[in-house]
Amino acid sequence: MRISEVNQSQNTYRAEAVSSPKREDQSAEKQNVFENLPEAEISISKEGLAAWREAERTGCIGVMTGRDDPGKLPKAKSNEVYFEHLMELGDVMTEISEKYKGDGVDSFMKTVAEGYEIMYHKIVDQHKNGNRNVVYEISGERSLSLEEDLAGLDEAYDFWVGFVDAYILLQQKRKDWRPAGVVSLNGEQEQKYEKKYMSDEYHAYRHNAIEIMRRGKEDFLASFKALNGENGIMAGIMNNLMNRSVGFWEKTAELWSKKKSG
Repeated sequence: MRISEVNQSQNTYRAEAVSSPKREDQSAEKQNVFENLPEAEISISKEGLAAWREAERTGCIGVMTGRDDPGKLPKAKSNEVYFEHLMELGDVMTEISEKYKGDGVDSFMKTVAEGYEIMYHKIVDQHKNGNRNVVYEISGERSLSLEEDLAGLDEAYDFWVGFVDAYILLQQKRKDWRPAGVVSLNGEQEQKYEKKYMSDEYHAYRHNAIEIMRRGKEDFLASFKALNGENGIMAGIMNNLMNRSVGFWEKTAELWSKKKSG
């Protein structure tokens, strides 16, 4: 899976020290912007896109938590620190996405994780002389502590981890999809296909992948302190966690195989 672009056409934001003369007139409109969930574009295979459209048509899209009801999803916060890091993390992921080529979720997971590492180093560096001063569109001039900045980054990371969940769940449904009313050559109705990939076994695989993402961040933070801020450690952490997760590589290969079972 490749991150193609984070769409900023409707959710435009910059942390600059320049204030627009129309700021007060536009404040209500901009407040509405930040209260809406930021949009993101995900580039996946043609088959994946076709499955996505079918899921939209049938109302069977499960995201973030594995639940099918979009109304149960968490609402985006009007948090400009979070929004700044969400947009920048998307940009970083775009830049490094070619490093992890492939349709499997492992490529996407590594892209999100390494993007977090790059952003973490950048934020720590920005605070080497103290707080970071910004001017936001809504809240205005602010002085951010390192803790506030890193908390915003953590929220942005969790947002993208939600897309890891969604990507796996979509692939589970795509692999289990079969056309209805298929008739064999002898005129008999084909036996009903028993869904394999929406079973507890593959739900557990999806949950394990999310746990890898969470554990990866925890291990990175511990290693960052132990190694005194060394760069380039996230890739090894993620590979280690994936290798230690029983059945992760086998099920990843099976889910993203071009073949259908049954």
